[in-house]
Order: sequence, then structure tokens, then C-alpha cells
Amino acid sequence: MAAQAYKLATDMTVTRLTDGAHMGAESSLNKVFWSEMDIHLHETALRLLGEDGDADGGWMKGYQFALAGPIYAGTNEIQRNVIAERLLGLPRK
Repeated sequence: MAAQAYKLATDMTVTRLTDGAHMGAESSLNKVFWSEMDIHLHETALRLLGEDGDADGGWMKGYQFALAGPIYAGTNEIQRNVIAERLLGLPRK
């Protein structure tokens, strides 16, 4: 469900951009959603594969890379502040 929701949100953003809109603070939503979904996807795959199921280590390498997702391109904490302030109009702390 998360992957489908992400696809729909991305489709909506692409449609807006092709209609001439500019990317704004909503890109922070994309970044947070993707980076957290990527971790959960890899955790699920590793859990399903079991201890001996990832013989070539591909899923584990992907998982290790996914752990960096909430940090690179601006930490998710910063992105959440952007979402709160710019999209939701909440005051700064």
C-alpha cells in the first residue's frame, strides 16, 4: 500500500510540474516518505528471506544504503520542519 500511495503522490507531483507548477516544499514530503518506505521495504525483504536467504548479500547492501536515506538530501527531521512550517503553516519552534 505504501508503494502504491507513493506512486500516486509522485504521479500527482509530475502532473503538476508538467502543467507548469514549480516544485516547492512538497518535495520534503516525497523525501521523507521515500526514505522511510525504502527502509521498511528492505527490512521486510530480509525478514522474509530469513538468515540464509540473502546469499549474495544484495538485500543487505540495499538495506545498509537505505539507512542513509533519512540523512542524505537533508535529514528527515529538517524535512519535517519544512513540512510543518511551509505546508502546514505551523509556527517555528
